[in-house]
Amino acid sequence: METNDGVLTPGQRIRPPGSEQIVLALLDKLYKLKAIKITELNAYDDRNYHVICEDLHENPHMTTISKNGYVLKIVNSLDSRKCRVIDAQNEILIFLNQRHINCPLPVKNVKGEYYSLETLTVQGYENSYAVRLLVYLPGVMLNRMSITSELLRNVGRFTSKLDTVLKGFSHSAYDNHKTLWMLTSVPDLRRFIYAVSNDYERDLAHQVIHAFEEDVLRVMPKLEQGIIHGDLNEQNIVVNSNGTEVTAVIDFGDTHRTCLIFELAITLCYMMLQAGDLAMGKYVIEGYQDIRKLTNLEKKILKVTVCARICQSLVMGAYSYLNDPQNDYLLVTQKSGWVLLKNLWPISQEEVLQRWGLTD
Repeated sequence: METNDGVLTPGQRIRPPGSEQIVLALLDKLYKLKAIKITELNAYDDRNYHVICEDLHENPHMTTISKNGYVLKIVNSLDSRKCRVIDAQNEILIFLNQRHINCPLPVKNVKGEYYSLETLTVQGYENSYAVRLLVYLPGVMLNRMSITSELLRNVGRFTSKLDTVLKGFSHSAYDNHKTLWMLTSVPDLRRFIYAVSNDYERDLAHQVIHAFEEDVLRVMPKLEQGIIHGDLNEQNIVVNSNGTEVTAVIDFGDTHRTCLIFELAITLCYMMLQAGDLAMGKYVIEGYQDIRKLTNLEKKILKVTVCARICQSLVMGAYSYLNDPQNDYLLVTQKSGWVLLKNLWPISQEEVLQRWGLTD
């Protein structure tokens, strides 16, 4: 029986095993493809591989082989249980491509399916992992570009455009879908906060969590809802070579139905981290409001919501690194994240709104 309410618990190991041998075997078995180059990509709990394949194949559901290659995705054991959510993610990708939002297209395996459950062994324990293949999108990740006001405005504009397009999409899998990375799960961070070693930082995280419960979760019924990407960070946004325009978006593993303002808060969090300046958030908001205007209530809760996302990233990054110390990707936001949170949290609501251009 599929469980859609599965949420990570402390001590649970969910990341799949990874090696070139596993990748080669899965490509051959599931897609009848032979890789000539394999590169592991950054990932939190999944395993992602960029694979370049030979032109010859025996997959009846593939017409041509992408010269840019594919991403073979081995989904973590927790999310692999949520088959209907994986179906929904594939449908979102197809839906967005049909509406000229550039994102990875899923590829059918030899059985004509967009994913399959495969048994792999980790440290002597067998587990099932969903395996997917997506067309690789070439381009430059935003984290490799200089941050400018023009780029941030376009990121904000793209964020709003994406969620506006997603208003036309629905899937019942999202009705009760819950993960620890949703902002509605911020109170659950208390179970993982022990991984933060600094006493002051732990106390700061507790303050943010409490404020989010009081100021945001209580007013959620008054906020506009919709399906969001859920993780528009600097490594999920692809830009042009000039670093001025958003050309594509990747990694839809955190898509879910929630408050639309949460999408902006998540994007703001990562863009300010990338810029190293909380005042730069103004440009993201300007671009966002070119398409969707914020309500007064959304403006009021934006600071706390951004801080909650920073806190979420920091706590879960510390916890995950404790359990997977070889994955340096988990440390990406640690140092700069605490600096941003310590700078943003003490600032008054009025001053934050002024810096972000949200005062009347």
